Amino acid sequence: MSHRNPVLALGLALLLAACSIGKPIPQATTYVVEAPPPAARLSGAGAYRSEIARMGNVRVAAAFSGNSLVYRRDDVTYQSDPYEAFIADPSAMLGNQIAAWLDRAGPFKAVVQPGNAQTTRYVLEATVTELYGDFRPGRAPAAVLAIQFALVDATAIRTTTVFERTISRRATLDKATPDALVRGYGSALSGILSELVGDLSGAGLR
Repeated sequence: MSHRNPVLALGLALLLAACSIGKPIPQATTYVVEAPPPAARLSGAGAYRSEIARMGNVRVAAAFSGNSLVYRRDDVTYQSDPYEAFIADPSAMLGNQIAAWLDRAGPFKAVVQPGNAQTTRYVLEATVTELYGDFRPGRAPAAVLAIQFALVDATAIRTTTVFERTISRRATLDKATPDALVRGYGSALSGILSELVGDLSGAGLR
């Protein structure tokens, strides 16, 4: 019997492997966050139209930095969904979106994409501190997004932060689904950037 057990175990393993051959491996559904752009430059956004700014690299808090969508289930429980994910690294994706949106809206003459080698006076740094779907029972589902911005004057003898603020949005969703969540992120991002433009326009930068 002692010689048969390993053979039997090997046979069962081969049988199970053969049964799994041909079965499709589940693939994640992937999403892109798109912030609805303004139709034109926002009111009061032309104060610094002579300046070109560069979007710095966007950092995302460790809890939300993976590609998988994250859902908040209760006060202490968050769930990462491996089958519903961003199509690209969220830091790179959000950096591209922020730069493109601000380039269209103002308050600068232009905003170049992260990684661009162009020398600019201002560099906009961003850290995403919250990025999750609030799906807690008894609450309306919502997309939660919070970003800490820092505008840096790179031409100063010492790199100087001339503006800093954290802006957050909670976009209520019609339903607690991944596609609704990603659309909510886009809406929240657009609202955050609209507020940022107003703040920068009134910050008195020179």
